Amino acid sequence: MRRLRPVALPDLRLTDGFWTRWQLVVADRALPLQFAQLEKTGRLENFRRVTRGDPGGYEGYFFNDSDVYKWLEAAAYAQTRYPSVVLSGLIDEVVGLIVAAQEEDGYLNTYFQLGHPGLKWRNLVSLHEMYCAGHLIEAAVALKESLGEARLMGPAIRFADLILSRYGSGGQIGYCGHEEIELALMRLAYTTGNDAYRDLAIRMVEARGQRPSLFQFELDDEEAMTLSPFARGMMSRNGEYSGEYSQDHLPIREHSEVLGHAVRAMYLYAAAAQIDDSALQAALKRCWENLTSRRMYITGGIGPSASNEGFTADFDLPNLTAYAETCAACGLIFWGLEMLAATADSEYADVVELALYNAALAGISLDGERYFYTNPLESRGNDERKEWFACACCPPNVARLIGSVGRYLASVREDDFFIHIPAAFEAKHVADGVDVLVRLESDYPWSGAAKIFVEPAEPVEFALYLRIPGWATDVETVLPGGQEADFEKGYAVFRRVWEKGSVLAVNFVMEPRWVECDQRVRDNLGRVALTRGPLVYCAESSDLGFAPQLLSVDPSLPVAAEAGFGGTTALVVDALAQPETVINHLYADVDPVQGNRVGATFIPYFAWANRGESDMQVWIRSV
Repeated sequence: MRRLRPVALPDLRLTDGFWTRWQLVVADRALPLQFAQLEKTGRLENFRRVTRGDPGGYEGYFFNDSDVYKWLEAAAYAQTRYPSVVLSGLIDEVVGLIVAAQEEDGYLNTYFQLGHPGLKWRNLVSLHEMYCAGHLIEAAVALKESLGEARLMGPAIRFADLILSRYGSGGQIGYCGHEEIELALMRLAYTTGNDAYRDLAIRMVEARGQRPSLFQFELDDEEAMTLSPFARGMMSRNGEYSGEYSQDHLPIREHSEVLGHAVRAMYLYAAAAQIDDSALQAALKRCWENLTSRRMYITGGIGPSASNEGFTADFDLPNLTAYAETCAACGLIFWGLEMLAATADSEYADVVELALYNAALAGISLDGERYFYTNPLESRGNDERKEWFACACCPPNVARLIGSVGRYLASVREDDFFIHIPAAFEAKHVADGVDVLVRLESDYPWSGAAKIFVEPAEPVEFALYLRIPGWATDVETVLPGGQEADFEKGYAVFRRVWEKGSVLAVNFVMEPRWVECDQRVRDNLGRVALTRGPLVYCAESSDLGFAPQLLSVDPSLPVAAEAGFGGTTALVVDALAQPETVINHLYADVDPVQGNRVGATFIPYFAWANRGESDMQVWIRSV
């Protein structure tokens, strides 16, 4: 399998006004504030207590170590792009705490070290032991690849080797109730060149869903289960073990729909997509089609239900109560990138882009100081961003996503260079041994026009693949010499001898579009949503002066683009606003008045809830 691989982050420099702004916000505001929360909530103190042998016990949820590791990964990316003495000091402090807390055999998990040393490895089903280890590994790799900082690689490898010694080939079967370590082991194998880590990840993917399940035995361990009494209920259906919550219901090759906890499913499938096996890839394709055609919000949000933080049934996509966890959107992006790497098919890049610019980005405020855990598509004024959460997985997750956004823009496959998202960047590439600089200029996502400059050290032949976005109503390309593109799986392909001064001009025509929904999504019957380019738009009472639930629109009328708040592009729609009147009775005869004509402003979905309490709606009544 000839996989694509992202351009290494040190080899790609963002020049894009949109994402560089977000990365600066994360570096300057989000990460220092998140560090303060890690300190305030005892997450860092847990490491100090382990080092001191402090009997004071553990503070917080059992998976809180993972938030420290995700913060560290995000900080590594930020420090690469925006070096800071302050952030450098914080990174040093956190790395020092982690190194000092590790046990001699490589074990590191402050929850078990402080309070439950005798229960190590006995509750994999629900206590996130391997999940935390996975995020430690990812933080170590990020520090090494981004900053050349290797101090955490040794501890990460020792812990990985400890897990390998217990659960590798010839050892006992073991895998985590919350997938993540599979992704981390794949990443560690690539970084170190040690395929044993990859083999262990594959072993874990293959073991999940077999019968009898490892988790069934663990659930009978009364002592270990006292730490997570909820586990039996979450993993059962009608009183019998099902495993759907943790994707342990069937062997992965038999999966045909996305089930259970959304984040866990995405992390599992992202790891599995890296395995070269046709039956496995066919199962992933079935699950992808089920998700994107029946169980995904228009924003790329996934997992409508709060009860399991995950999936329910086909076409169950309520707007007001949408859970659509920020971490789940991040997970979908991770999975989509791996499916894209395996297939070079633009359908996966379309979804990656959708979730990136909408569902995931909505999880952080424009100033980087507040977050959404859940992302509804309708609000009646009772949704407010928070500075932090007791379960704080989302803030550092979206921070590390923004910091590493470059890996979703461009990839290479041998000599070929792929552009997935036309955000402005400069990337180093090597084709047939020749150094090449690929430079893209654009004002994406506000404009679909871009110029691609190819600057090789000497003339060299290779193929440039340029994705044609699924949303583009038309595409115009101009290359000197009038070369026409070939087309392959949604990419325009320009294979030629590139010389200094080669410029490819492209314009993805970006018009506002009204979108309707499959009628089986009952919440959206008679409603339409407004999009432009990769962005989904919403109406917010901050702009309207009244609740957007009172709006009706005629999709045949023109839509105008204008400058919006926070540097965004807003869309103005000629709409009808139903008067918000109070009647004397709960029910009354129909009022024939159709409403008042208003110019209704729509803003990008990611930007809502940045101006105080507000009502919001994505799907608007159509007349």
